[in-house]
Amino acid sequence: MNNPPTSSDRPRRPRSVSRGLAYPYDVPDRSFVIHAGHVQPVDSDAHLHDLAGGDLADRVPVIACGSNQAPSALTWKFARPEDGPIPVVRLELKNFDSVYCAHFARYGSVPATLHPAPGTIVSLFVNWLTPAQLAHMHTTETTRGNYVYGELAELEAEVEFGPAVSRAGAYICTRGALAIDGRPVPLAEIPARDRSHPALAQRDLIQRLVALHGLADTVETFVQRNLDDEDERARRAALLHRDALPFDYPAFRPAG
Repeated sequence: MNNPPTSSDRPRRPRSVSRGLAYPYDVPDRSFVIHAGHVQPVDSDAHLHDLAGGDLADRVPVIACGSNQAPSALTWKFARPEDGPIPVVRLELKNFDSVYCAHFARYGSVPATLHPAPGTIVSLFVNWLTPAQLAHMHTTETTRGNYVYGELAELEAEVEFGPAVSRAGAYICTRGALAIDGRPVPLAEIPARDRSHPALAQRDLIQRLVALHGLADTVETFVQRNLDDEDERARRAALLHRDALPFDYPAFRPAG
């Protein structure tokens, strides 16, 4: 395995209220391959093979349930030509959903995590990563302890192109799923069928949190405080942890 580039080799994405509220960003509605910010839609299995520079046998499928589905987020993480192409294949995953974490990101958002959801079919993407790309992705997801990487088995999924996926890597929030009235909250920006719980967009979720915690903030001032005040962000996160729902899927094995 090649050593991943250090963080000092890469651009830093600016933090702002608008970025915080835009999460999960520009999630598309079809499969694509991204290489140094250049996005090419995929039309067929043969086209996927050509754009990826070969088959996917030496790559690891990793389910993306939040911003890792978005070309803009992947561009910041893999901006350099030498990072190589990343196939990002749409799939429909049964019995899971993309829900909010019981955690605030440093960039102000409430990010996403996978969560078991019997009967739900959610539309997500799989990032097919080389070992070097996976090593770098770990540095963007796991170094602060908010996510753990592992393998999900016994998946029921249909992919738009490429190999079938019955096992895949995933980043799961270690803080659990955010709960309101004891129920997880799906992301409204992520399409799904047969959801059991109401979905909320990022702005609507933060408005609910402001009301639930009895704060005088607007949505914008709430996010700005998350950006500016680490202690306050931690205090708010502790309130979310109190009622969080654990990830309970027996066929998940954390790596290493």
